[in-house]
Amino acid sequence: MRALWALGFASMVAFLLVPGCGGDSDGGVAGNCLPGQCGTGGGGTGGADGGSGTGGTGATGATDGGDCPAAAQCGAVCCASGTFCALGTKCAPVQPPCTTNDDCWFDSYCENGECIPYGVPPSKTNDPSCKLKIEIDQIVPAEQCRWTAPPAGDPFPDHVHVMSTPVVVDFDLDGDPNTLSPSIVFTTFPTQGSYGSPGVLRVISGKDCSHQFTVPSPTDATMSPASVAVGDIDGDGRAEIVAAAHGGGLLAFKWNPATSAFERLWRSGPCATPAGPPTSADNTGGGDQWGGPSLHDLDNDGSAEIIYGATVYGANGCIRSNTLGYPAYHKGYIPVIADVDEDGKMELVLGNGIYEWSATTGNWVAESYYTGSGAAGQVAVADMGNYPLTSLGNKDVAEVVVISSGNIRVQTLEGTIVFGPTPIPGGGSGGPPTIADFDGDGKREFASAGGSQYVVFDFDCLAGGTAADCNGQSKTDGVLWSQPSKDQSSNVTGSSVFDFDADGSAEAVYADECFLRIYEGKTGKVLYSAARSSGTTYENPVIVDVDGDYRTEIVSAVNDYAGTLGCPATDPLFPTAQFAVNRGIVVLRDEEDRWAASRPVWNQHAYAVTHVGDQGQLPASGQVQINWKQPGLNNFRQNVQGDLDALGEPDLTAGGEVGSVKCTGTTATIEARVCNRGTLPMVSGTEVSFYKNAETGPLLCTAPIPIALGVGECSVVSCEAELGGEVIDVFVKVDPQGLSKECHENNNAAVYKGVGCGLVPR
Repeated sequence: MRALWALGFASMVAFLLVPGCGGDSDGGVAGNCLPGQCGTGGGGTGGADGGSGTGGTGATGATDGGDCPAAAQCGAVCCASGTFCALGTKCAPVQPPCTTNDDCWFDSYCENGECIPYGVPPSKTNDPSCKLKIEIDQIVPAEQCRWTAPPAGDPFPDHVHVMSTPVVVDFDLDGDPNTLSPSIVFTTFPTQGSYGSPGVLRVISGKDCSHQFTVPSPTDATMSPASVAVGDIDGDGRAEIVAAAHGGGLLAFKWNPATSAFERLWRSGPCATPAGPPTSADNTGGGDQWGGPSLHDLDNDGSAEIIYGATVYGANGCIRSNTLGYPAYHKGYIPVIADVDEDGKMELVLGNGIYEWSATTGNWVAESYYTGSGAAGQVAVADMGNYPLTSLGNKDVAEVVVISSGNIRVQTLEGTIVFGPTPIPGGGSGGPPTIADFDGDGKREFASAGGSQYVVFDFDCLAGGTAADCNGQSKTDGVLWSQPSKDQSSNVTGSSVFDFDADGSAEAVYADECFLRIYEGKTGKVLYSAARSSGTTYENPVIVDVDGDYRTEIVSAVNDYAGTLGCPATDPLFPTAQFAVNRGIVVLRDEEDRWAASRPVWNQHAYAVTHVGDQGQLPASGQVQINWKQPGLNNFRQNVQGDLDALGEPDLTAGGEVGSVKCTGTTATIEARVCNRGTLPMVSGTEVSFYKNAETGPLLCTAPIPIALGVGECSVVSCEAELGGEVIDVFVKVDPQGLSKECHENNNAAVYKGVGCGLVPR
């Protein structure tokens, strides 16, 4: 065999060596060369005979001299022995015949029985067939993680119960914009009967529910049953936390990377000048309010406002408008803001009025087109049908769903009632409504939870409706379906919506005093149930990618109140679910992560997709897309995929051209290019292992993929290995333990031939 050595002096850099790529008589390795490692097309020392060379970073398995057989000619280059001209474009390693992409190594795909490198042709950067096949009836409940108590030494060890909506956003606590690591934010209270006590704000990791931060000062006590909100209110690129203060008003907290702590940004109140800060604390809302704040840029100036009830605060905590105060409804109104009349300005939508924000006067101004007489209530907005308004030039805009003291109705912006009012089956006051296409007919339905029923309503289930679009039923009560539930304590609990199998028919998610359930949108069949104890306030589960893996989870609040409320031992609607009293936060998933992809944010109770970015950005009002005009939306309290493929799956590969091996003595820094050829991003951190000679050989070293890989993106992963002066083959395997769910599990490998450092001629 020809002499082999690495250049280990001066710069301490050697090259990846590939002996015998030409299939020479003394034991060459024809047929196993990687692109760029069998000669360099003019840049390396390999000759036309395919002999050993330095394997520089130039080429694609081509030789650069001598006569080239016609079968080896690939454009202007000659493919070396053991390679072929893939699609007449690029020299690539010969691999055994393939039938699927699973049969191909070296970052390639199967085409007509041959393994073709990705990038040939240039448009071929991923496998579009990588799709989840979700059978919604096959999902199996699993607990991803649970937070039940703070760590030892926490200043509030007994504050462990949660009875408000948790929210989720990535605060970038690790300071790495290349990673996606959402956190869960919520308020806690001590024991049963004490939810009105001063609350404590907590932040935990969405990945494993590990504790990240407790706001430590008693002067920063929150109102426990009120939901918090998260979003970038000061425009610095990082989300802040806004919470209802115990006793009234608001508190805001900001992450300080220098101290690794959330610090108080302000306590709301009146200000002597618009620039602030507040001169004293306000008590807007008073005590025992459950609604929580909403975050929106009302002025179209890039700076967010905070709406609590109907009081408006600036991003600095200064009260900007208190004209409407804190509207009275039950235990507090959840502020819903949207450009409902599509005039480019934001409106506050109440059950008994609509108010436009005037940037000129800094105040709410009643919309004159509203002339209704309906009672106040919790609301949601969407386009519920064709109801043109005379006052708006016969424009067809959004309608308002109103839950008011046990009744539900739908009204136009003028206040004309087009559905109901009808009592909510099962009694009770009724929880904040959701809107989605529950039955997949292209039209919108709406839902609410009462005291003993969860109900989905449909215009097609009224007299004169379409039976085919009412699940084959001829009905007059407007109810598409209802299911028994248990919430006689507050009977105002919220719910959420998500299309878990991406079939165009959304599922409802509702947690009563005893169980969290997923209901099939068309029929109400319970598809999933898990124990979740609560005395209930306005809280709703949130559906979100809580751990940054581009998959969907459900986050729910838990407390011990239901221990006295007579929950059954098993769920009567889903007998495999066993009840248990617990506390804190629970994150649920399908045991095999078979739910459609979701966004990594749910920033407030009144959640609408178009009002917040994936990192908590709050767009200026003039840049907010009209939700009901966006394809795939027209919903409220429903999460979606955003830019992700709903049924996407990642697919990791290894191989392709890499740089030179770097040597320090006999220690090599080995590189491998890892790519995502699927249809969904892959989170960072997946393990890449390097073995001596074969997958069954000794492990040389292991390294994580350093960044999340988008669809079609690649990254170079490297680690150090002691070669002991040998020339070896390096077998590379991505995700060797099979821990990362992906489209193809067997195409994660590559072999790098003839790697050596610190060698001497022989």
